[in-house]
This record gives sequence, C-alpha cells and structure tokens, in this order.
Amino acid sequence: FVTASPWDPAHVRARLAWRMHSELKPTALIIDDTGFLKDGDAPACVSRQYTGTAGKVTNCQVGVSLHLAADHASAAVDWRLFLP
Repeated sequence: FVTASPWDPAHVRARLAWRMHSELKPTALIIDDTGFLKDGDAPACVSRQYTGTAGKVTNCQVGVSLHLAADHASAAVDWRLFLP
C-alpha cells in the first residue's frame, strides 16, 4: 500500500533530486502541469478547471511536476496535485 510506506516521501524525493542532479548535471529546471480528466467530482482535488489535456474547462485533476533537464535527458524530481 502506498499509504503504508515506511519511507518519508520528502526524503525519497530529496534523495532522487540529489542523485539525478549528480547524474544529469542539469542545465534547466522545468515546471510542468498535466491534466487528468475525471468523470464526477468524487476523487480528491477534482474541480472544473482549464486543462490543456482537453483544451477546455472540464472536470479534472491537475498535477504539477518539477524536472531537472539536460540536453541528453530529464528526470521528474518532485510532483504534487494542484489543490483548487
């Protein structure tokens, strides 16, 4: 179960970011948002909002991610659901 993990997610993300920073030697940070279309409003963080995924205002969740990027590769090192 994801909710029963013995690891603190903040520490896992921090270790991932440090590891990817040393591997990639990034030249840019990329902040990206992605819409996850949803039927209804029962799942967490669902609301009527604009998403480029659909190109309109609709029921969706929006995830925001931070990526380290270099010319040869990129890695997502942090992510959250946007709370409308």
